[in-house]
Amino acid sequence: MAEAEEEFRAAAALEDELTCPICLCFYSNPVSLSCQHSFCKECIQKALAAQQQAKATYSCPMCKVQLGPFLELHKNFQLCSIVETFQTASSKGKKGKEKASPQGKETIPCDFCLEQPHTAVKTCLTCEASLCQAHLSKHNAKAAQKDHVLVDPSDNSSLQERKCGKHGKLLECYCEDDQVFVCMMCSIAGSHKGHSVISLKEEYDKELVVLSDSVKLMQENKSAMNKTLGELQKSENQLQLNKKTLNAQLSNLFKEIKAAVDQKEKQILAHIQSSEKKQLSEIATLKKQTEKKRDEAEKGLQDLQMLRAQTDPFHFLREFKLAQDRINNQNFRTDSMEVLPLQLDQATIADVRRWTQQYISNLDSQMQEVHSQFINQTQRNRAAPLIYRVPPYSRDDLLYQGNQHSHFFQNQASGFFQTTPFPWK
Repeated sequence: MAEAEEEFRAAAALEDELTCPICLCFYSNPVSLSCQHSFCKECIQKALAAQQQAKATYSCPMCKVQLGPFLELHKNFQLCSIVETFQTASSKGKKGKEKASPQGKETIPCDFCLEQPHTAVKTCLTCEASLCQAHLSKHNAKAAQKDHVLVDPSDNSSLQERKCGKHGKLLECYCEDDQVFVCMMCSIAGSHKGHSVISLKEEYDKELVVLSDSVKLMQENKSAMNKTLGELQKSENQLQLNKKTLNAQLSNLFKEIKAAVDQKEKQILAHIQSSEKKQLSEIATLKKQTEKKRDEAEKGLQDLQMLRAQTDPFHFLREFKLAQDRINNQNFRTDSMEVLPLQLDQATIADVRRWTQQYISNLDSQMQEVHSQFINQTQRNRAAPLIYRVPPYSRDDLLYQGNQHSHFFQNQASGFFQTTPFPWK
C-alpha cells in the first residue's frame, strides 16, 4: 500500500514537471529559452507576440529574465521524448479541454489561458480579469494581490456596471448621504466629497441586520394572517351553528302554535337563510382577501430569505432595495369577523307557550327582533394598522401593516352588539 502511494506521488510530481506553465497542459513541441525554461512552442510564440505588440522587451514569462532582441527557440528533444513516453505509459495526457458546463448555465472563460480557455472560477475586480482555478492559485500566491477584490465569474458587462461612469474606477464605496455606490475618486474629489462614505462591506453588514429584522416582521405578519384565517373559520362555524340553533328553537315553537304561525315560521326561516347566505358570503370574501394577502406576505418572506444566501454586496444591496420597495407598497391590513353564539330568549319562549293566543298578534314583532339580532351578529372588524419600524440605523423606515382584531360583546340590557378594537402583539 505504501509503495503504491509513493508511486502515485512520484507520478504526480513528474506530471507537474511535464506541464507547460502557460497552458497548464502537457508540453506540445517543447522549446527552451536561453534561461533554460521550457514552454510549448505555440504558447511561447503567443506570449512573445503579446510582448512585442505591447512594445515591451522580450522576457521569460517564468523568471522575467530579459532575452534580448534576437530570440532563438531551441527544441527540447529530450523533454519531448519524456512527455511522449509518460503519456503512453499512463494514458492520462491532459487534453486542455474544458469540461462541459451545466446546461443553461453561462460560463466565463479564463482571461489568462492562451488557447482552449478553462472556465473561470473567480473574477478579480482589481485586475479586471477572470481566472480559472490554476491561474487563480498563482494570482493569490502573490502578496501584492492578496487584497484584490474577488467575486463570482462575471462578464465584461457585469464588470462595467461595477465601475463609476464618471471616473471609470471600481465602485467600492457607498455614500450614506445619497444612498448610491461611489468610487474612491467620487469620495475624495468628486461630488460626494465630504459626505459620509463607507465601504460596501460595511453597508452590506448593516443591511444584513435590516434584512433579519424585515424577515422577522414578515414572519409576524404571516402569523397574523394565519390567526385571522383561524378566527374567520371559527366565525363561519359559529354562524352555521347559530343558524342550526335558531332553526331548532323556532321549529319547536312553531309546531306548538302551527295553525297560527305556520306561515310566519316559513318567512322567518327564509329570512335567516338569506341572512346566513349573505354573511357567509362576506366571510368567504374576507377569507379570500386574507389568503391573498397571506400569499403576498409568504412571497415577500421567501424573497427576503433568499437574499440571505446572496454574498455579493452589490447584488445584495440592489435586490434588497427592490424587495424593500415591494414590501412597503403592500397592504397587510386585514379585516376579521367574529360571530358569537346566538339563542332565543328563554323567557320569550316561555311567554309564547303560556300565552300563545295572546301573542299571536304580537308574534311578528317578536320575530323581527330575532331577525335583527341575527343580521347584526357579524360586524366587520377593521382597526387601525400597526406600524413596524426598523432600527434607527436604517435610513428608510419600513412600514408594515399588521393585523388588528376586534372582539364583540353582547349588551344584554340593550340587546345590541358593540365592537372594541384591540391590537395584537
